[in-house]
Amino acid sequence: MQSPEVLNNVESLRYLMPEIFLSVSIIALLLLSFFRREGSSDIRFFYLSAICVITVAIFLELFTYAGGQAVTIFYGMLRQDAFSHLFKLICLAATFLFLVFAFTSRETTGRSLRSMEYILLIMANTLGMLFLVSSANLLMLYLSLELLSFTSYILTGFVERDDKATEAAVKYLLYGGIASGVMAYGLSLLYGITGSLDYFVIYNYLSSNAVSQSLLYVSVIFVLAGFGYKIAAFPFHLWCPDVYEGSPTPFTAFLSVGPKAAGIAMAFRFFYGILLSHEGGEVLDISGGIEWPILIAIMSAFTMTIGNLAALQQVNMKRLLAYSSIAHAGYMLMALASHTRFGINAAFFYLVVYLVMNLGAFLIVIIVYDEYHTDTIDGYDGLAWRGRQGAFLASMFTVYLFSLTGIPPFAGFIGKFYLLLSVFKQGSSLYWLAVVAIVNTVISLYYYARIVKLMFFSSGRKGIPHPAGGAGRYFQYAVLTCLTLATVILGIYWAPLDNFGKIAAGFID
Repeated sequence: MQSPEVLNNVESLRYLMPEIFLSVSIIALLLLSFFRREGSSDIRFFYLSAICVITVAIFLELFTYAGGQAVTIFYGMLRQDAFSHLFKLICLAATFLFLVFAFTSRETTGRSLRSMEYILLIMANTLGMLFLVSSANLLMLYLSLELLSFTSYILTGFVERDDKATEAAVKYLLYGGIASGVMAYGLSLLYGITGSLDYFVIYNYLSSNAVSQSLLYVSVIFVLAGFGYKIAAFPFHLWCPDVYEGSPTPFTAFLSVGPKAAGIAMAFRFFYGILLSHEGGEVLDISGGIEWPILIAIMSAFTMTIGNLAALQQVNMKRLLAYSSIAHAGYMLMALASHTRFGINAAFFYLVVYLVMNLGAFLIVIIVYDEYHTDTIDGYDGLAWRGRQGAFLASMFTVYLFSLTGIPPFAGFIGKFYLLLSVFKQGSSLYWLAVVAIVNTVISLYYYARIVKLMFFSSGRKGIPHPAGGAGRYFQYAVLTCLTLATVILGIYWAPLDNFGKIAAGFID
């Protein structure tokens, strides 16, 4: 395999325009915040500024790569290719929708989250995600992950005098600190084995040299702890329900998609870039001599099972969606465990679909909390009978819930079909994982359908009108409509998204 083109610092700058623009914007808005006045119009200006910055960053990302050749920049620290480009767009889209949700949510704008620092931390968090998905060096991977993690800790506990938020932030910090330390030790072992931090050099070393398999196993397991913590996979998921419940709902929605997408991209970049052969057919050979895919498969099975079983017992909507998010992390790990080229395609496809349907579901939760001040499942009792707006919300929520379950003709069905197909392409050794995923899909139908039943077939609050919404509420309804249309359309016509997934899978070559 030929060494990729490596650029020096000056030559690399033109490939990093979105990150540079985002960094400069953070500094500029920070300086501008020193002269801000306290007032609702002032914070709205900063929210709109952040939305504009993310929008420009999306366009810069589109034009910076523009289908160009893959390059390794800053002397091998980062790799810009179709894989990083597409996953960056997912992360930027998640941030854009979060800012829109936060801008229109009373829960966010009516509390201590009116602070400009909150917006700046979100932008810094996004910067960490962008670096993480394109990291091609162990040191860069760790630094990017820490930037993403530390800003997440602060954002979780940002609400003043909120016991739930404080408890969630402490748990998040403790679990994250332990996982980070374990991962750092695993990376140091890998460096000690191969003598390099560069992915390409590590891959070549493992492919051509005999190494201690026991030591390599320990290194991979420790690194897997860091990955598992970031995507809330078993047994590193315990922070997730408390953080989702204690955080403001818009930030919970962001956590469920943005950092998860970055974590999945980081895992594929690491395992596929270092521990798999870059040559061969659909099923890629394992380099280094350790059977790490079976570890991922076991983690996947436990993650989806525990997530779905725990969700059955929940009475809080945000905790239910937290366990649902854990289960979906387990589904996505199936693609990683398959160690096939199609697995990259399947993971990218499902992440885009998950972004659309999960953020749509969380937007419903945001609106219901704003209007009825409840985040319990019982608060959705008879929602469809609370006027036209209540019927609209219940109908939209039903689409998202059925899509999350994997029922046709919604996008979630095609997404899960792709994940199962990646397992089948690997061969009979992982058929058992497909069976576990199908059983878990049936289990998830129970708690998703229970919410639908409560909204449409319960009359406990029948006749209670939905409060009239202002201009911001109708803007939320417009976003809901767009997300719902995307959920339906991608379940009927998904060829363009499949083509992008195939492009992303090309990074292995």
